[in-house]
Amino acid sequence: MSNSADAFRLTRPYATAVYGSALWQLANTLALYACTIALMFWTVTTPGIPYLATLALSLVASVGYMRLFMIGHDTSHDSFMPKKWENVVVGNLMGVLTNTPVAYWGRQHHLHHQGNGNLDKRGDGDVQMMTVEEFRTASVGQRIGYRIYRNPFFLFFVAAPVHFVFLQRYPFGHQSKTLSGWRSVLGTNLGILLYYGGLIAAFGWSAFLQVYVPVVWLSAAGAVWLFYVQHQYEGTYFERQSGWRYQDAALEGSSFYDIGPFLHWCCANIGYHHIHHLNPKVPNYRLPTCHAETPELRKPAYVLSLRESISTATLALWDEDRQKLVSFKEAGVTLCDPLQMTPDPILTDREVGT
Repeated sequence: MSNSADAFRLTRPYATAVYGSALWQLANTLALYACTIALMFWTVTTPGIPYLATLALSLVASVGYMRLFMIGHDTSHDSFMPKKWENVVVGNLMGVLTNTPVAYWGRQHHLHHQGNGNLDKRGDGDVQMMTVEEFRTASVGQRIGYRIYRNPFFLFFVAAPVHFVFLQRYPFGHQSKTLSGWRSVLGTNLGILLYYGGLIAAFGWSAFLQVYVPVVWLSAAGAVWLFYVQHQYEGTYFERQSGWRYQDAALEGSSFYDIGPFLHWCCANIGYHHIHHLNPKVPNYRLPTCHAETPELRKPAYVLSLRESISTATLALWDEDRQKLVSFKEAGVTLCDPLQMTPDPILTDREVGT
C-alpha cells in the first residue's frame, strides 16, 4: 500500500448502513438484554433462589448492555442506520438504557477521533495519559493522583462506573455552555428517571439495586477496558502536532483486538478498532467483512491477543524518547523523586549589568 490515504479508500465500499443488518443487531441485542434483566428480577423476587444465580445472569446482561452501548456509539457517527434521524432515535434509546447521553457523549468522542495519538490534543474522550517527562516534573500531589487514577482496579472498577452513573448526568467543559449539551444530558436523565422509576415502582428499591448494580458495574468496566486497550498498548502511536497524521494514528494507534468470533460478537465488533478509526462511517456489523476482504488493512494493524492485552493494564506513561508506552517501574519514576525543574540560565556579567 503506497500510503494511508489508499487504506481509507479501501474502506469506502463498506461505509454504508444496511437496514437488515442494523435491525437484526438491534433486535437480538434488545432481546438478550431485556430477557436477561427480566430473569434477574425474577431471581431476586422469588424466595429460595440464591443471589449467586442473579450475579451469574449479570454477566450475560452486561454483554447486552455493552452491545447496546456500542450501537449507541455507532449512532453518534451516523453509521448504524441509513438516515440521520433514525440514528438520533436509536441513539437516544440506547442512551437511556446505558446511562449515556449519546449526543453529548458523541461530540466528545468525535474530538477523540480527531486527536487520537496527538500528544498536544489529549483529554477529550480519552483515558488520561501523561508522558514520562510530565510525570517527572509534576508535583507530588499530581503524581499521587495520577498513580491512583492509573491503578487498574481504580480505573476500570471505580472510575468507569462513576463516569457512567454520575459524571454523565451533567455536561462538562464547552458543552456546559451550549443548549445542545444540556438538552442531550437532561433529556437522557429524564428518560432514565422514567425507566428506572418504573422498575423501582414495580419491583422495589432492593430488587432494583440487586439487579442493576452488578450489571452497570461490569458493563462500565468492560466498556472502558475496550476503549483503553485499543489505544494504550506498548507499541501504540503518539506524536506531537507537527508530526501527527490522522491515518497513521488510526492504523498504528488503534489495535486489532484478536479475540475470536464469539467475543467480537459480545463487543459488537469494536475490536476491529483500526478500521473504525480509519473510517468511522463503517458500521460495526460490517467491520468483520471489511477486515476479511481487505488484506491491506490487516498488515499495518497492531494485533493484540486477549492474553497480551492483560499486560497493557500496567502501562501508564508515554516515553517520547523510546516511542513506547511504559510502566511506572520501567520509566524509573517514583512518587518521591525530587521535582526536575528546568535550571535557570547562567547569566553573563554583561546581562546582569556588572
